[in-house]
Amino acid sequence: MNQQMSFEFALDAAAPGRAARTARRRTMSPHAPPAQLQLTLVAADGAASARPPVAPRRPVFRSDAGPARLGDGRQWSEDGWTASIVPNQDGDGWAVQVRREGESEPVLLAPWLTERDSAEPRPLDQPAFNALVKTAAGTLERQVRQMHASLHKRVALTLGSARWEVTLELVPDEYDPHGLLRAVDDSGECVARERVLPDFKLTTATARAWIEAGFRQAGGELW
Repeated sequence: MNQQMSFEFALDAAAPGRAARTARRRTMSPHAPPAQLQLTLVAADGAASARPPVAPRRPVFRSDAGPARLGDGRQWSEDGWTASIVPNQDGDGWAVQVRREGESEPVLLAPWLTERDSAEPRPLDQPAFNALVKTAAGTLERQVRQMHASLHKRVALTLGSARWEVTLELVPDEYDPHGLLRAVDDSGECVARERVLPDFKLTTATARAWIEAGFRQAGGELW
């Protein structure tokens, strides 16, 4: 007797003895991730120690037109100049000092305002730094001019038909300070030079006396 076996199964029938699986759906957590994670280190003995938070870095501002400049609200450095906000020596209020690179003393020292309703100083920003550097540069330029004027004297006078120009250059040498006296005629030629004491006073009267005495009455050495 021949029997036919059928291999056709219902597709929607579940396998015997096994429950049908339900589809899982992955969902996103409604909570936002923390802004900062704190790592915990576990030692060999099982003790846990919290890792200290990393200190924030000082902001560095870079300019496309020049080198990097550094500012943190109380100090700003750029192009060889540094401005710093420091407490006053008497402990009352604040001051700002501006130094040039290579100089031991500040070129400028001025009062600095505090924040409104606060004892903290106002932050130092780019416009304030630029204004301070401009003032310091002007102060330094005036100091150089004054120093040059104090070391270089000039007197012009006329004797008979000749016109003379007498100059005095002071040399503030630490071990041998002295002055150099020169007489130049109307053609621009240096006629005489004499070494004088550093306290020699060049005036029209002393220049006239020196010329009339044959360039030997200044109390120095002709050379």
